[in-house]
Amino acid sequence: MSDVQVRGVRYEVDRPLLADIDLVLRAGEMTALSGPSGSGKTTLLSIVGGLLEPTAGEATYDGAPTWRGTGDPRPEVAFVLQVYGLVPILSARENVSVALRARGVDPVEADEQALAALTRFHIADLADRQVEELSGGQMQRVALARGLCVGAGVLLADEPTSELDEGNRALVLGELRREAERGAVVVVATHDPAVVEACDAHHALDDGRLVDHTEPVHLAHTRFRPEPSASEAPATPPVADPVVAPAQDPAPRDDSAFRRPPAGR
Repeated sequence: MSDVQVRGVRYEVDRPLLADIDLVLRAGEMTALSGPSGSGKTTLLSIVGGLLEPTAGEATYDGAPTWRGTGDPRPEVAFVLQVYGLVPILSARENVSVALRARGVDPVEADEQALAALTRFHIADLADRQVEELSGGQMQRVALARGLCVGAGVLLADEPTSELDEGNRALVLGELRREAERGAVVVVATHDPAVVEACDAHHALDDGRLVDHTEPVHLAHTRFRPEPSASEAPATPPVADPVVAPAQDPAPRDDSAFRRPPAGR
């Protein structure tokens, strides 16, 4: 699979939203995009995926521009949207199956693959539940199952762990790692330092500009390695979504388990 090249990308609507972005998103690696709200993360993902045409510059994949003049992503691109983009009146299985059918998969086979994708995220038992009956964390995992099931060459995920507890965050990062290991370009927009630590490269944006650029470090990501398949190990029971308590100041979180070990260890 190929890298995504971003060269001199600018995007303006009344004001500059992205300015002079140059970077390479490498196949076989997880790349984090971080930055405050409004910094340009979602806009950059949309340009990389072909949803938006840049005002200047271009993003290319496999030698061709990602923008095709229609606002539709290329077949090689899959999105996991921050707003999920699920159809509320369809079941979890149907929401995933639709993405496969749109790529020409036979309906019966699409349903089987959809169930397998939901199993990856420990929500196969929710396959026949309407999406509008699910919690935020469950909907987020359905959206992830839909994005990952198609085996795209470029996977773009916008805040894919925002609704998840620590256990399900680790599960999701493990599955994203699996996608990178099969050779996909995996890009994750995130506010979560633990997600950044799990990635191979990190690009930080502020006010539409690249302000920090960390080259891939090629660490051994043992914390978020994919879990064994059902044929390799017993199935892991689902991790329950957290109960949402009334708004209050969150307790300090211990992120020590997610930090990279010191060199030499």
